[in-house]
Amino acid sequence: EAAGGADVVVLAVPPYHVSDTVESVADEVDEEAILVSPATGMKRDEDGFHYHRPGAGSVTRVAANAAPDGVPVVGCFHNLAAGRLADLDTDLGVDTLVLADDDDARETVIALAESVDGLRALDAGPIANAAEVESLTPLLINVGMSNEGLHDPGVRFD
Repeated sequence: EAAGGADVVVLAVPPYHVSDTVESVADEVDEEAILVSPATGMKRDEDGFHYHRPGAGSVTRVAANAAPDGVPVVGCFHNLAAGRLADLDTDLGVDTLVLADDDDARETVIALAESVDGLRALDAGPIANAAEVESLTPLLINVGMSNEGLHDPGVRFD
């Protein structure tokens, strides 16, 4: 129900639920709506976190493959630390990479992301590049865990 009539639907679910979630909202989503996937597949072992590439190549591609015809999917917000997002008193001061095969959908999500104070959205190209973007998330978590005093690291491209 929540997806019905929405302009943008953020698929804020674990990566293993992305396909089922898209399929469950497919009948409710307007053709003008945009689906946004922030999910990243990861596994953890004794050495830390590692990117887990799904068979489709990326979680964003999984969402795109499950989306109804004509409904664009955009990958965004993959590399944002939850702790940083939860602290509403601190400027984020980070970038988010935006991936899409639909230029209009990409521009809409870039504008949405940039409405968040301290968040800069950068065009990272088509969904074919999503695996590279998604793989940054476990790296950032590992860097934060390996360096005392470095909590919730993010990326800033200069």
